[in-house]
Amino acid sequence: MTVSIAVLLAAAAMAQTAAPKNEKPAPLPASLVPLEKNYKSTKAVFAKKPKDKAAREAFIKATTIFGHETMIHPELPARTKYRDALRLYREVLKLEPKHPVAKKEHDLIVSIYEQMGRPVPK
Repeated sequence: MTVSIAVLLAAAAMAQTAAPKNEKPAPLPASLVPLEKNYKSTKAVFAKKPKDKAAREAFIKATTIFGHETMIHPELPARTKYRDALRLYREVLKLEPKHPVAKKEHDLIVSIYEQMGRPVPK
């Protein structure tokens, strides 16, 4: 039941008209700025040390948290938050295909797009 409610709410939010191509993205809400900073810093460390297990785990954790908080943030428009969260979850799933949170939330977003008959963002 909760998934169907989530799908309905997301579908209603995503039904907004698409932003014009020349529109600048909305600034990131203040509560997401530290999460984005942590995501970027752990990504940089992991890029420099791709075989370092601690760097890999830190990047996966930071990316998953940033993706989740982006997906549920009430101030972000649906047309951006679901697309951005999907991109972040895909980064996690490349490294850990069975990551429980990333897999579940990635699949939820994909199913919402599919149920609406909309193309899934790449």
